[in-house]
Amino acid sequence: MPRPGVLTKGRSNRMIRTPGRRRVIHRKKFYKAGGTCAITGSHLQVSRGAKHDNLRSVSRSAKRPNRPYGGVLSTRALRRGIVKASRD
Repeated sequence: MPRPGVLTKGRSNRMIRTPGRRRVIHRKKFYKAGGTCAITGSHLQVSRGAKHDNLRSVSRSAKRPNRPYGGVLSTRALRRGIVKASRD
């Protein structure tokens, strides 16, 4: 559960009209956004340890891919950088 300052009424509670024309409040859950690549802006691959249930029980190194720039660059951007560095 986020701290109270982040989860305000305006963000979490939504007024929904049911099929029976009643207005009820649905509470919206907010999850951590997956990481994005610093170069391409694409979504990063998430390891199994970084799923919602395991965030506290798994170490920080298990939440990131086990490669150089893991958790920062996507595989495509990393491959492009390695090829570019080897050609120079």
